[in-house]
Amino acid sequence: MVEDDFDSAEMLCIWIEQAGHACRVALSASQARTVIEDFTPDVALVDIGLPGESGYDLLESLKSSGALGACRFIAMTGYTGSDLAKLSVDAGFEAHLTKPVSVDLLLGVLDRCAGDLSARLA
Repeated sequence: MVEDDFDSAEMLCIWIEQAGHACRVALSASQARTVIEDFTPDVALVDIGLPGESGYDLLESLKSSGALGACRFIAMTGYTGSDLAKLSVDAGFEAHLTKPVSVDLLLGVLDRCAGDLSARLA
């Protein structure tokens, strides 16, 4: 998970771990690149409004580097607007979540993305 708000990241990670998934937190794009040196996620939650480098920019650089292979990416943002979900999908995100994200919605999207990934790799 790449989320610049520490408290939000910590709470989301707790929910994810309680649901049986492994979770690592990066508070910036540069930290995300460091985290993936030792941890390869199946699904990555990426905040769009990161300081210094947007989530869109991070997604593009991670996909172009091939560092995460089959990883599925989910956009998260506190920004609102009817066109933002389309922008996220057009950029290459599998899904778009608006914060605050409900536990049920988050876990449902994670399970769907992880299930889709398992089916593609089988």
